[in-house]
Amino acid sequence: MSEILINDEAARRLLEAQAQAVSGKGPAFLPDFTPSTVGTMGIELELMVLDRLTYDLFPAAPDILRVLDKQDKPWVHTPEITTSMLEVATSILGSFGEAEEQLEHIRATVQRAAFDVGASVSGGGAHPFQRWNEQRIYPKERYFESERKYGYLAKLFTVFGMHVHIGAGSADEAIRLCAWLTQRAPLFIALSANSVCWQGEVSGFCSSRSNVVGAFPMSGIQPHDFRSWQDFRDYFDRLAGFGIVNSIKDFYWDVRPKPEYGTIELRVLDTPLKPVYAAALACYARELCLEFADQAGAWPTNGSRELYTWNRFNAARDGVVAVYIDPETGASTPVAEVIRADLERLGRRSSDPGFARAREVIGDLMRDGGQAGLLRRHLAAGGGMNDLARVASEIFEARPAPARA
Repeated sequence: MSEILINDEAARRLLEAQAQAVSGKGPAFLPDFTPSTVGTMGIELELMVLDRLTYDLFPAAPDILRVLDKQDKPWVHTPEITTSMLEVATSILGSFGEAEEQLEHIRATVQRAAFDVGASVSGGGAHPFQRWNEQRIYPKERYFESERKYGYLAKLFTVFGMHVHIGAGSADEAIRLCAWLTQRAPLFIALSANSVCWQGEVSGFCSSRSNVVGAFPMSGIQPHDFRSWQDFRDYFDRLAGFGIVNSIKDFYWDVRPKPEYGTIELRVLDTPLKPVYAAALACYARELCLEFADQAGAWPTNGSRELYTWNRFNAARDGVVAVYIDPETGASTPVAEVIRADLERLGRRSSDPGFARAREVIGDLMRDGGQAGLLRRHLAAGGGMNDLARVASEIFEARPAPARA
């Protein structure tokens, strides 16, 4: 047998072992960390599937996925835990321009597929008036296992997030970059916040979605004392020995390593209302990681979970008008000022020709209270919950305006 076939067979066995672990049918499994190129990125979006008349969640994701199965494209589509959700994921990207182009292709393609089955799609972190008990688990063994393990929390997890994967290079570097990006994660909660309603009520939060994940037992952040991949592997093995985890997917951390991809994964964002926002936010995270990567051997000095939890709470409640306490300096600064300072500094060092455009997009996103501010103004003007879902869907499905010459 050729080396290629041997490697293919080994890869197949690894994938099978991981699938068995994820579904709960096999022993705990943590793959080795795949080497990667630092600063490459991938973007995952969880999208709402909506009834075109009522704009309630609509269990048509299986039908949309069947339409997408027939199409040749550079990105992938997968089901999510309930049948009113679907996930799309880009190929490996290296710039804002690539991200913007592919996300627009995703938007247009998924919109057409949804229209074909009588549905609409939308961004947003949480549907404004759906009821968790009305949702249906997608018929896949992994999700049935989640329902058996987590009970009603599985359906309650019908929330919609954006995940950003960033190439870390090596396993040990992934742990270090996770530590640094975790400190900045509340900024991304604030920037992406657009889930102002929850189960038919105004939540008082800019991101109500951010509060849901905390109900899961392995939520939170990477322990501050980790200094290597071996530290993480030892931790995984210890928890697996107790039966607490079975795979990397059991870690609901805000930033976690993803060994099979060779990345770290930022998981805190509400799915943006516009695909171009997703491209810009992913590039912001990427540039931060490239900056951290250039600070070889440096680690955060303050890993206080209490401080992180406070920054996270403020970001979810107040969005882009929140205050952020810098863990390294202790200074309290408005989130918007921290982000603008980051973008200016990163802009001076970025080699991405599209990063200037990404900065403009984020500046536009932050105006007038961000996406949460836009939705709250709509409610204040007399818009109802159904209308709020319609507006969000129309924003997402709208063809972007031509770029200025």
